[in-house]
Amino acid sequence: MPIWILIPHVLVMFSGMLFATASGLAALDKKRNPRRFVIWTVALLFLGGFVLGPLMQKFAFGVTWAGFPLGSDLTDNKTLIAFLFWVVAFAAGRKGKPARPFVIAASLVTLLAFLIPHSLLGSEYDYSKMR
Repeated sequence: MPIWILIPHVLVMFSGMLFATASGLAALDKKRNPRRFVIWTVALLFLGGFVLGPLMQKFAFGVTWAGFPLGSDLTDNKTLIAFLFWVVAFAAGRKGKPARPFVIAASLVTLLAFLIPHSLLGSEYDYSKMR
């Protein structure tokens, strides 16, 4: 795995989780508008999960996407589900609306998605082929 993909992928995905949490917390505070956090969350999850993630998979396993509809990789699928929730939260917040229920839902879905172990039931290194 090239380090020039690995480090940005990890940093961007963790930053996406950080902004997802910040979005959820901002949505809980009636005095704050979570919109800027939502924009950053969508951008970071897209970059980390749909640009850098597939590049990592290509280098590691020879496939760029192993989630729905092409497969059942939980890492790809949980990224897709979380991202779709953020797209809905983003759309619900158009014209500057806080869209608090949508942001809170997307934040909770993202938290639950990140609790699922990485590469569970999907693309994993086959240690039996190690020399």
